Amino acid sequence: MKLYGMPLSNFFCMTKHTVLAKGLPCEFVTLRPSQDPDFLACSPMGKVPVLETQFGFLSETDAILDYLEESFPQRPLLPTSAFARAKVRQLMKVQELYIEGPVHQLIGALFGRPLSEQLLVETQPAVRKGLAALGRLVHFSPWLQGETLTLADIVVFYSFTLGNRLTDLVYGWDLLQEVPGLAAWYERFAALDITQQVLVDHRQAVEERLLRSRG
Repeated sequence: MKLYGMPLSNFFCMTKHTVLAKGLPCEFVTLRPSQDPDFLACSPMGKVPVLETQFGFLSETDAILDYLEESFPQRPLLPTSAFARAKVRQLMKVQELYIEGPVHQLIGALFGRPLSEQLLVETQPAVRKGLAALGRLVHFSPWLQGETLTLADIVVFYSFTLGNRLTDLVYGWDLLQEVPGLAAWYERFAALDITQQVLVDHRQAVEERLLRSRG
């Protein structure tokens, strides 16, 4: 397999971590989003990450993660019962829609672009509502859904890794302090060997992007 994307992308990081956690042979190829016709044939929206498999190409992170879990059930990252799996996916969707979604609208700050006053006013309450929902779903015992690390931990962690950087940059706001136990869980996940491996490239990419925006 080949996984295409760039370290700046938290979605690429989620997928890369999943591949490494499952111990799968995979080549990681640095590639930016593109509207080039050849790339659109592999990724219909021109987004990354993109996974190249023996059967063809897959885009959209949740589809890639599902494919990896179903195709390589060894070292599972989802629970065995259907309801427990659904709860993991519910948590992932809450993060994606109600925290990642509004926070990602601040991405222009990373590129030195001005943000509208309306966006600045509307984003914080939207994110607070999402964080409250997240707080109703997590358990921290020690992972988000119990004793076993799941895809929810991977997705939520990398979502916060970039998202928290954006809210700190724009508002001086640490999202991890909004939900009791979230900061300790974040540090616990960050200490994992695989996480450290993925974060090296991600943090470097973020710092380089910030330096270019300030220059």
